[in-house]
Amino acid sequence: MNFDLEQLLQHLIVKPIGAGLYRGHNLPGERKAVFGGQVVAQALSAAIQTVESDRQPHSLHCHFLRPGNMAVPIDFTVVVIRDGGSFSLRQVTALQNDKIIFLATISFQKPEKGLRHQQTAPTMTPREEMISEIAFWKQVQLERPELTYLRPANFTALDILSRFRPGVNAPEALKDPQQSFWFRANGNISEQSHHFLIVAFQSDLLFLNTAFHAHPHTLIDPQVQAASLDHCLWFYSEMDASEWLYYDMHSPVSDGGRGLNHGYFYTESGRLVAATAQEGLMRVKK
Repeated sequence: MNFDLEQLLQHLIVKPIGAGLYRGHNLPGERKAVFGGQVVAQALSAAIQTVESDRQPHSLHCHFLRPGNMAVPIDFTVVVIRDGGSFSLRQVTALQNDKIIFLATISFQKPEKGLRHQQTAPTMTPREEMISEIAFWKQVQLERPELTYLRPANFTALDILSRFRPGVNAPEALKDPQQSFWFRANGNISEQSHHFLIVAFQSDLLFLNTAFHAHPHTLIDPQVQAASLDHCLWFYSEMDASEWLYYDMHSPVSDGGRGLNHGYFYTESGRLVAATAQEGLMRVKK
């Protein structure tokens, strides 16, 4: 199907089915398991529906406990932990077949002004030097047809331009493992909360693969077992996901079968609007 922005948001915005209970449906495709960014965005959608409209999400701390089944809807239970004068905290649990597959705590804040600084924005690779994600996966799928489940080639909800180049050989190991891409929503977004959902969805895209750039392996190597273990996301400013955002990622360490990744979202003007951290499983089968 031709999956556009409206259809993406329809899947990310969960529907209430009871008191504190919401249901989300999985994005169509041939993935082996539910995309983690989808579950993060849906959990955020459920939590947003339980707080006052004057509060915006500022942090998410998520744990992936089991792979999501593509054939089964996901039910989200939201527990109100606290509503204070400035902050609200929610716990969100995602279940399939009565088993918990995902757990998150999500905090909201009334917007306020305060002390402000940020690290220097990186040198952003010009978009004309990048290729589209669709072009990348089409080339990969020509060379590795068994990998067609990874991304639908006709996914048109988002424009994504990355440094990744087609090819089935693992990249050279990098002393400073990093990667980056530009993205924006392919259409207009009417509600501010939907911008947060889009960024949450994108925050997990190939994030785990960053740590593999320090090694002669990739996520698509058949001898690699990889999975997101936990995922954190912090919002620092209102953002417009229909404008280009630059997602810059690097990995400071991997050891013990796990890798740590850090990421930062920048506007074209260099303003840092969100940050991420994720630990992932990265095993090489013998």
